[in-house]
Amino acid sequence: MDSIYTIRASPGEGLGCFATTCIAPGTLILSERPLFSVREPRTNSAVTTAFAGLDHLQQKLYLTLYAQNTTAEGDARVIDIFNSNAWQTGSCTSICPLAARFNHSCVPNASFAWNARTSQITVHAIIAIPAGVQINLSYERPYQTMKSRQEKLAAYGFICSCRACGSDVDASDVRRSRMVVLDARIRTGRRQLWRSPVPKAALELVKLLKEEGLVGEALGLAYHDATIGWKKYGRLDLAVQTAVKELETAVICFGRDSPAVDASTASLLELKSECAEQSRLLPVIDTQLLEALDENLVHDLNLI
Repeated sequence: MDSIYTIRASPGEGLGCFATTCIAPGTLILSERPLFSVREPRTNSAVTTAFAGLDHLQQKLYLTLYAQNTTAEGDARVIDIFNSNAWQTGSCTSICPLAARFNHSCVPNASFAWNARTSQITVHAIIAIPAGVQINLSYERPYQTMKSRQEKLAAYGFICSCRACGSDVDASDVRRSRMVVLDARIRTGRRQLWRSPVPKAALELVKLLKEEGLVGEALGLAYHDATIGWKKYGRLDLAVQTAVKELETAVICFGRDSPAVDASTASLLELKSECAEQSRLLPVIDTQLLEALDENLVHDLNLI
């Protein structure tokens, strides 16, 4: 598996992971068991105790990982390395030495996930990654403007220079600010202030995520929200279509052996069954619906 990427120097970032061949979307790039895990909420003493439980070679490997304070020693260095490299794995935070080598981008081309079934982390390509291109994960939630992201990323000791933080920052901030509003509207269940037979907030969120190049887990969640909305409005036929998109995204991000994919599959099968039992299904999208939908949203969701 390591043949599809190599670890080498990355200007301004220390080490990074670079594709050695063209990697297709959905390809498993890495699976790794944690070196050790600390249950949340964690304490510094829990981290140092876990480190002390490693054998000599494991401790040596751990100490090769990035630390912000290069002069720190002893427990201070152990804690610095943990804070700079750990990933959330279910109810724990874990050290995965191989995964720790992947650098950040606010517009990642790969997805990090925890597979509780295999007790391993996974990294999957979410878009085609050409040979020689760096493989990036996102350390932060997508629904944030550059200023907010940079403030949080400062904890890792670097300044992001991806396109969302550089050449495209103004347009990106507009899109992401709108994403914050839409996500809050969806999470709070706020009723639409306009008469519309569609889950407009979720559909707009799908559109913005695609425009931003965020085609990973957040896109799958937006498709899920659209599915719930279509079902709420009685359009089970369209709910099935967005549920299919959700499943496709989950497979790409998490792999077919993921419990998340099992859950999406089960939901889709249940929805198809409900749809089949619905007494009156619309065979095609009606004129009223077409007028209500933004043309780009219709195109993005392949509804026509």
